Amino acid sequence: MSGLPGGRYDGILGVTAALEVLRTLHENDIQTHCPISLIDWTNEEGARFPGAMMCSGVWSTKSTTGLEACYATKDTEGISMKKALEDIGYLGNTPCDCRENGLECYFELHIEQGPKLEATGKRVGVVTGVQAMKWFAIRVSGVEGHSGTTPMDTRSDALVTASLMIAAVRDRAMSTRLGVATVGVITNDTQSQATIPSGVEFIIDVRCSTDKMVEGLCLAIFQSFDEIVQQENNSTSYRVIRTWGLPESTFHDDCIGVVRSAAVDEVGLSEIMDMKSNAGHDASVRDISLNYIFRAPIFTRREHEACPRYSPSSVF
Repeated sequence: MSGLPGGRYDGILGVTAALEVLRTLHENDIQTHCPISLIDWTNEEGARFPGAMMCSGVWSTKSTTGLEACYATKDTEGISMKKALEDIGYLGNTPCDCRENGLECYFELHIEQGPKLEATGKRVGVVTGVQAMKWFAIRVSGVEGHSGTTPMDTRSDALVTASLMIAAVRDRAMSTRLGVATVGVITNDTQSQATIPSGVEFIIDVRCSTDKMVEGLCLAIFQSFDEIVQQENNSTSYRVIRTWGLPESTFHDDCIGVVRSAAVDEVGLSEIMDMKSNAGHDASVRDISLNYIFRAPIFTRREHEACPRYSPSSVF
């Protein structure tokens, strides 16, 4: 499971299906043109350690967060990623670098994470690319005070300002129609009902079809934040403390064609549809010029649903 909470098949499906492929090839003594490997990428979703597509990003050398920075990233309990890998015996010696461990092509099987296949009655989605996305960790600062003795008109309440900003994230996504924006993580420095909060942090997740649309929606959101601070006029302020982004990616025509052809042979043309992924995947870490990676995730139905409905025959 890559996300918390996540669907029963989120991440697990691709790993176990790939393992089954390798076992089938071995049991039937099938010789392939090139070696085939199974990769279980670390921290794809950033559920424990902040960031996403962390391992594949380091391997591709295209991530803005390098290996040592990833090792130093800590979870909410202060445990670093490097320490966590050491503790479970997964801090290996093989270099995580495409220049030393390259791939000719890469395919990723994944459930859809949305309602389109179910709504249309299709069985397989052939993914042509992944939309652009950007994350921002925001800290809102105010002035701590006693909830009973501080007059309302003199308060600098970080939580009130943060709540207005969070609502603005939703409002700007709806009004601009550029894409989607979500706040799914909120932390408050003060955990007392008798104290005015002095610090609040939250994370914004912005996703749009293109890089330009992401920038447009982000601009609209931060313009709203500036307006909120001005309107509140009570010494609250905000700053961006961390960012992460993934540009729009388009998969290679050869890989898309292979996936489409296999799907047609298996279920028929009427049972498949082309689609763009609105969620991030390790397959979307792109532009590995030294190895020329082809990518095309294959989706089947939903994710982030605790108990989605599947039959064994729906995954082939």
